[in-house]
Amino acid sequence: MDNRALVLEITKNNDIVRIARGRQSAIAKLSEDNKTLTWKDANLQAVYRTSVESFLTAEGITVVTTLMEGQKPDILPEDAPEAPKQHKMQGELTPDYLEWMMKWKPIAFQNLLGVIVADLKPGEKVPDDPRKLWMRADVIRSDTRPNPASQGGQYITTRFKMKTQIIARRATHLTFTTKEIYRGDTAEEQAEPYKDPHHPETLHKMDKRGEVEIVHVKNAAASSGSNF
Repeated sequence: MDNRALVLEITKNNDIVRIARGRQSAIAKLSEDNKTLTWKDANLQAVYRTSVESFLTAEGITVVTTLMEGQKPDILPEDAPEAPKQHKMQGELTPDYLEWMMKWKPIAFQNLLGVIVADLKPGEKVPDDPRKLWMRADVIRSDTRPNPASQGGQYITTRFKMKTQIIARRATHLTFTTKEIYRGDTAEEQAEPYKDPHHPETLHKMDKRGEVEIVHVKNAAASSGSNF
């Protein structure tokens, strides 16, 4: 879809509409205080999220809460810890912050990452915990890095199975898509130290807890590569 010609407008009823060929199509709605944005459905959010965010920024509107039609906002328990600080390069995708959201604000987590939700069966009620409807699957991942003991002359590659991973439209260390697995290993993301969820020591501890399954570990000389 080409969004360059996309025209958006806020109506008197606070609906955000897309205008095309003289017709208006409602895609989301703002609350009266402009703090909550409610999308008609997840598919519309996936298509128009970036455009709507840019449009609202241009209008001077800062949204605090994002919901889907029919959803209720998260209620943060009194014993919930303070949200971790967002990494300056990773922002809302900071691993510690995402883990906090998944535990304490699952609706916000679901809508932020576009978590794929299972359809309710006939007669089935919406569960109190939205995480029960999240689609999950096992996924094989690989991590390759220099072996510190070799002083750059050797690489170690670990192939591991992450169990019951969350399927979403946006990939993070907690979610995956069919096209991309996020590992947080680009130069920009390493500009400032942060928690590395795929460090060999972390993987070893997760394996002992049964959260992952180490499939294979391989050492390879830097000159010969480290691919399986």
